[in-house]
Formats: sequence, C-alpha cells, structure tokens
Amino acid sequence: MPTLSDTLATHERVDVIIKRLANIKRTESTLAAERFRLLTELSELRPTDPEVTLTRDAKLSRREARDTVNRHSTIADAPIFADALATGDISVAHIDGLTRAFKILGDDKAALIERLPSLIDAASHMNADDFDRHAKDAAKALVSDGGLGRLEQQRRETHFKMWNDLDGNLQVRGQFDPERGAIFQNLVSQRVEAMFHSGDLNIRLDVAPGIEPNHHRNALALLELIRGAGASVITSDRPVRAELVVHVDLETLQNRIRSHETNTHGAPGVCRTSFGGELPIETMRRIACDADIIPVVLDGRSVPLDVGRAKRLATAQQRRALESAHETCAIEACLVAYHHCSIHHIEYWENGGSTDLNNMIPLCSKHHHKAHEGGWKLSLNPDTRELTVDYP
Repeated sequence: MPTLSDTLATHERVDVIIKRLANIKRTESTLAAERFRLLTELSELRPTDPEVTLTRDAKLSRREARDTVNRHSTIADAPIFADALATGDISVAHIDGLTRAFKILGDDKAALIERLPSLIDAASHMNADDFDRHAKDAAKALVSDGGLGRLEQQRRETHFKMWNDLDGNLQVRGQFDPERGAIFQNLVSQRVEAMFHSGDLNIRLDVAPGIEPNHHRNALALLELIRGAGASVITSDRPVRAELVVHVDLETLQNRIRSHETNTHGAPGVCRTSFGGELPIETMRRIACDADIIPVVLDGRSVPLDVGRAKRLATAQQRRALESAHETCAIEACLVAYHHCSIHHIEYWENGGSTDLNNMIPLCSKHHHKAHEGGWKLSLNPDTRELTVDYP
C-alpha cells in the first residue's frame, strides 16, 4: 500500500512534469517566432518563394510550409502578436485564430488591426480555442454587409479536384462554401445514417487500420448518391432534398438582427449549420423560403425528444437536440466534432437504460471505448448536462 512519502513523491513528480510541459510549449512558441523572423530576413536578402524555401531547404512538408507562410503574413500585420509569440505568452494556434479572423474581413481588416491591443490581451489570457472564437466574433461584428460579401468569396473559392496517385487510387480534395457545403454534408450523412440503421451497425466493416468506419461509409454514401441511389434515403415519393439544420437564436431570426449587430445577450447575429459552417442571417432567411429548415428544439410537445425504451437508437430529432447541446465529444477538452461521434447510452440499453436525452451523450471513438472497455463510469446532471467521469 502506498505510503504518505510515496504519495508526496508522486505529487512532486506530477508538478515537475506539468512545469516541463509548459516550458516545452513556451519553447515551441519562441522557436516559431524565430522561424518567422528568419523568414522575414531571408526574403529581404534573397527574394524567393517562401514555400519553396521552407519545403526544399527547411525540409518542411507542403502543408507545414503553407501554414508557416500564412502565419508569417498575419504577424506582419500584427507585430504585437509576434512579440507575444517570441516571449512564449501565446502559441502559433493563437496566430491561426487571428489569421481566420482576418480572413473573414478580407481586404477590410484595418478596423480589426486597430483592435490588436485588446486582442493580444485576450489571447494572453485565453486558450487557443476560446481565442479563436473571440477573434472571429470580433471580426464578424465589423462586417458591414451582414457577411454576404464573405459568403460570395467562399462561393468563388468552391472547388473539387480529382487525381490518381501512383498506386492508382483516386485522390480528392476541395472545399465548398457553407451553404452548399451543408447540403453536401447533409445528403451524405442521410445516406450514412440509412446504412447504419439498416443493420450494418451489427456487421464489422472491413476497413484498413487507421481508417474510421464512418469515413469508409462516407465514401460509399457519396458513390451511391452519384449513382442516383440517394433517393432510397427518402421513403416518400418527393425528390431528394437535403434538410438544412440551423442553430440560431429566436431574437436574431425574428428581429432581423444583422451579422454586424448583436442581440440582447451580446452575441453576434450569425447562425451556423448543423456541421459548423457559418451563414449570414440574410442568407438563412432566404433559404427559409424554399428549403427544409429543421428547428432545433430541446423540449416541447411538438418534437418527441424522449422515447424511453421504445427504440434503441437515438431518433433524428434527438440527434439534433444533442448536437445543439454538444458541438464536440462530451468529454471535457475533447475537440472531436459531434458528427464524428457515436451516441452513447450512459446507462447501457442492455441494462435497462432508456433512449432519452438525459441518458445520452456524444462520444468520439476513443472515449466510447473508454466508456465500455476502459471501465469509465459516467454520470450526467439532467439540468445542466454537466458530465462527471469516475476513472478506474
């Protein structure tokens, strides 16, 4: 049995490890700042394509080089962030958050640059994820056209590239604007859910190591949709039509608050699709005229959110409600997106657990295994949905 001295020694070792990890993080930041400084000096001495220099001479991957160049461009507009990076007060992830905020404004980023002193103060006291949201909210509040200009730019940037690699496999890469992207994701997800509910959840998918089963289903679903099999997802005779699930507060929708304004809670008037894409309010109102808009309702008589023991799997309405409460895996600090998670019964169905909201949470593959095979004991506060984890 561990003695008191053993316990104290363990706590001391934990403190040493935590401090060492923090020091490593600061060192990573200062090294990144040095790389940006050297890149600036090199470009002055020998004008050349920085991505080529970083990939050929610095041995970075093309993605690493592209990210480095984007960050370098950001700190050129925000030298105060370069100083904070050099002292280790912020990380490159904070620079990425500012980069995304600048991208929202396009060529009109001067107003956000004026706010850099307050932004660097926020970055110094926030983790990277919180600062990312803070910086993007600040940028959205400065958009004068309700975000319509940004959406038009995203439409022009929509593309889909296909090529065959050396092994003969088809590789694809591209991006879609939030509006058309939501339709694309929804159609694929409908087909994936149809596969899941049709019984393939009971069949072990034959996928290669490192391939997520739902990623495999995504590929099969896309092929079926291209072949015209998507109609099988819809049980009625009406044409295949993607549902657009939007998360928007009622005040923003009814009172015609624009994206550059805020509601009475101080939040910017922006709505997001089920898959996280952000749309201007005016675009959402246009779509509402001719699309299947699915409201997210957490309670009320109109939507049967709780089905007790009537069904084992969560209904579509319950999945929408759970997504409204959990953008990511329910385990604290896990950033796996909701749509990459499985719905977990806290009290197992096999043990009499019900398919009700107060008994269900989204879990990523890793934490789902922990909950079943890893001995984790989960409990959920029904009022706050605060999750408690008891580790073995």
